[in-house]
Amino acid sequence: MDTTDLTATAWTALGFIALRPRSGYEIKQACAETVDAYWGVSFAQLYPQLKRLNEAGFITGEEGGGGRRQVIWHLTERGREALDAWLVQPPAPPQLRDEALLKLLFVQSLSPDQARLLIDAKRREFEAWIDRYEPGDEPDLLRSYALTMAQAGLTWCDAAEKTLAD
Repeated sequence: MDTTDLTATAWTALGFIALRPRSGYEIKQACAETVDAYWGVSFAQLYPQLKRLNEAGFITGEEGGGGRRQVIWHLTERGREALDAWLVQPPAPPQLRDEALLKLLFVQSLSPDQARLLIDAKRREFEAWIDRYEPGDEPDLLRSYALTMAQAGLTWCDAAEKTLAD
């Protein structure tokens, strides 16, 4: 398998496995705790990618203990080399998919009060980011990025509300 065939979900799984061996469930939990605000990963996406990574020789699995049948995934040397090569490549341009912003494109048919409801929803979203990614004791680039984006989003909300009021 060529690494260009790997999806972002596969790279996400490979990265979390590189941090420490994990089950698919543990990878999904790690995603929920860290990357879900900007890169959602579902079980339906994750498990097929784990299978592909295993078939390509990037990870190997071993049966885990416990009552439930689970596979603990480990990074192989081939997987480490692929991950390291991917990490230093320029990233693809970001693609923002935000239904609220799409709706704002067509807001002309709404009253200003109705349009404000969309902006209020965005404001609550940014405030939730701030609560979720509150500054910690140690420097964290992703947390810092999320907080900076949330602050910028709140500034945008203020400006959008002013525009609607004018």
